[in-house]
Amino acid sequence: MPAPAEARRHVSAEELRRVVLASVVGSFVEWFEFSVYGYLAAVMGRVFFPASEPGTQLVASLAAFAIAFFARPFGGLIFGPIGDRYGRKSVLTATIMLMAFATFFIGLVPDYQTIGIAAPLLLLFLRLLQGASAGGEASGAAIFVAEYCADKNRTLITSWIEVGCMCGFCFGALVAALLSHVFSAQQIDSWAWRLPFLLALPLGAIGLYIRYRLDETPAFKAAHRERAPGGFRELFATHFAALLQSSGIIIVTNVTLFIVVTYTPTYLVSTLKLPASTGFTIALISQGFLIVTIPILGRIADRIGRKTMMLIGSIALLALALPCFRMLTVESELERLLALLGLNLCLAALLSCIYSKIPSLFDTSVRFTGMAISYNVSVALFAGTAPMINSWLIQATGSTLVPAYYLMTAAAVGIVALLACQDRTGQPMRGDAPNR
Repeated sequence: MPAPAEARRHVSAEELRRVVLASVVGSFVEWFEFSVYGYLAAVMGRVFFPASEPGTQLVASLAAFAIAFFARPFGGLIFGPIGDRYGRKSVLTATIMLMAFATFFIGLVPDYQTIGIAAPLLLLFLRLLQGASAGGEASGAAIFVAEYCADKNRTLITSWIEVGCMCGFCFGALVAALLSHVFSAQQIDSWAWRLPFLLALPLGAIGLYIRYRLDETPAFKAAHRERAPGGFRELFATHFAALLQSSGIIIVTNVTLFIVVTYTPTYLVSTLKLPASTGFTIALISQGFLIVTIPILGRIADRIGRKTMMLIGSIALLALALPCFRMLTVESELERLLALLGLNLCLAALLSCIYSKIPSLFDTSVRFTGMAISYNVSVALFAGTAPMINSWLIQATGSTLVPAYYLMTAAAVGIVALLACQDRTGQPMRGDAPNR
């Protein structure tokens, strides 16, 4: 194990605020652009896969959503070593540009009726570019902020990145809800679905401007004055247990994220047959609750420990997933809302800690590569595919409770991983000098 890095330069409160703002805004932009497809999955199925039955259209559309996650590990393999060798800032600049252009061009792709099979093929190619971008974004934003902030409040400060991500998701739901209120179904299918994707370019330009003005993290500079980045050999030789622990924690967090936040609006509309405006409104309210709760639980976790907070969230998810999904199937809108609030509270306990927990498992020299690989492989195999798999299983089995069992399985994996890992709440991240 390498010696701790030398003492880092002092970071002023103003500089830290700029770093957090840049990461929050950048994450908002990235995740709005990435997630808006999920909210419009049913529409995208009709536009790009019109020859299929409605159920098959949805599965095909969600498959196009999931395929971006298979590009994420490749993005992690590319951007992880770049981030460890050349700096975290360079990756954050590249990923937001790639995401903005890929999303913008999705909004320009002609539909199936115009260019035939070329339409879904172009869609898949652009989704792959989005996935490659996301492969570097999540890890980069988390590490960038975690390496800047003090040990004593790292959970709270990094939790604001997830607030930015969830605001992006929430904005995607808001745009989808506005589309359903303002335009007819025929107008949405014809052209209005393009509007959220075309927003990518101006939003990306704002995020790029804010990120470009940042300096590299003090921890990265201090570590690179001492030694070269470790590379894949060091990562797998000295951090294999950390990779497994990280993967388990990421599975429970991101499976919950993509089922509760991304898939549930589609589930309410396509599976439970709620009106689109009702489904999106319920989802929007519960996501607002999630956004408010994340930093509150982040502050609490800095006191009771990240491991404790994430165990509470995972155990609660294991216990509540089935009752909550049963409540979603009843006719009462209030019960449906309460069910989503319960699931989002479990999710908030996980999201509040994830961006401080995972970076702390790895030494500075392999931190970006380690987080990028474990994060993106886990998300690609288990989380990004969750909407597609759940939609297919519901269609195959006829059971509307399939997502609950999927969540319970993920919760069990997360509990095992959390019990095995060390809690560094209030302490330096692995290999770092103390930062008071």
